[in-house]
Amino acid sequence: MGRELSSAQRAELDSQGATISGDIGGVKKQRYYTPDGREVLAVPSMKNWVRREGKKVLDSGIRDANLDNGWLLQPPTKLKLHCDYCDRWHDTQKEIDACGAKKKVFDDKWAEKVKKLRHKDDGDLRDEVSELKSDMSDIKSMLSQLLKGK
Repeated sequence: MGRELSSAQRAELDSQGATISGDIGGVKKQRYYTPDGREVLAVPSMKNWVRREGKKVLDSGIRDANLDNGWLLQPPTKLKLHCDYCDRWHDTQKEIDACGAKKKVFDDKWAEKVKKLRHKDDGDLRDEVSELKSDMSDIKSMLSQLLKGK
């Protein structure tokens, strides 16, 4: 079995940015930091990129797509506030409130559109049901006439 690390050894490894895992081998994880100071252990998502002008390649390379999430490779020096509305980070509470107001306007707009579409669909459904009911009554009357004829 493995040997347990003391808290001092674990703290020293953490300060060096080492990842402690019970696995032997496997995919190595990278330590990232969110702008609000949280740590994230994730597998690097390396992507090829190419910058072109027309068909001519100007530049290319490999980038870590995890950095597109706003994650950082080093702890942030100035912490930002996490926004529950957009799941990103803002500098001030005022920006978060503005983001929330913007999201509310967007949500209200789409809720109104859905309500209109649903109301329209309900009307169509009612028309179809009433049409089916009248067709069923016609079929019943025809069946009763056929049975009386025999």
